[in-house]
Amino acid sequence: MKEIKQNSTSPDRSLFLDALRGFTVVLMIIFHFSFDLDYFGIVTFDVIHAPFWYFFPRLIVFLFLFAVGVALTLAHKNGIKWKAFGKRLILLVFWAVVISLLTYKFFPENWIYFGTLHSIAVCSLMSLPFLKRPNEALLVGLCLFIPSILWDYNLPWPSLPHSSWDYISPFPWVGASLFGIFAAHKGIHKLDFPNNQLIKSLNYMGRHSLIIYLIHQPILFGLLMLVMKIIHS
Repeated sequence: MKEIKQNSTSPDRSLFLDALRGFTVVLMIIFHFSFDLDYFGIVTFDVIHAPFWYFFPRLIVFLFLFAVGVALTLAHKNGIKWKAFGKRLILLVFWAVVISLLTYKFFPENWIYFGTLHSIAVCSLMSLPFLKRPNEALLVGLCLFIPSILWDYNLPWPSLPHSSWDYISPFPWVGASLFGIFAAHKGIHKLDFPNNQLIKSLNYMGRHSLIIYLIHQPILFGLLMLVMKIIHS
């Protein structure tokens, strides 16, 4: 495969990976905005039972964790850089705890105790033994997803009795990261595609995916809350 040109401001980054993250961020914003519209009763979506709303957020989780596997493989292709990995892990855990605390304070009935960032942190650790073993990564990923898809069976992971707004067990989702490891070894990050304005925009969002992840929902939720107050004032 022909390798694409890397971003000039960061030659070690993959345009494909950042564009993938950016695309996933766009999907995430669409889903959360739709969720918020339903929450405030502005528009009614059956975000729990309707097939589309069942698969849409799961596609988003899959793409995020697939990107994790690709990124880990590229970042540690010459051996695990424990200092860099540790700093990234601490950052993820810190913001995961912040999300848990804030949602517990403001939404105690649906607070997030093991959401996307929590799962990314744990799945990153689980993926490390497979960074140099792409075939094993593919096999384990399939062994996790096939029973989940066909029989709705997943390895157990601790859960609380309340309905969390974001619960992402590592099983089967670490399998998506393992698929990303396999894909990175096959050179998916070298895919050739036009570096047009759309790709540049996705690339920018991908480079800032964490900060967008952290701020987009408070902004959307806050704006809709303001709109509802104005409507009912």
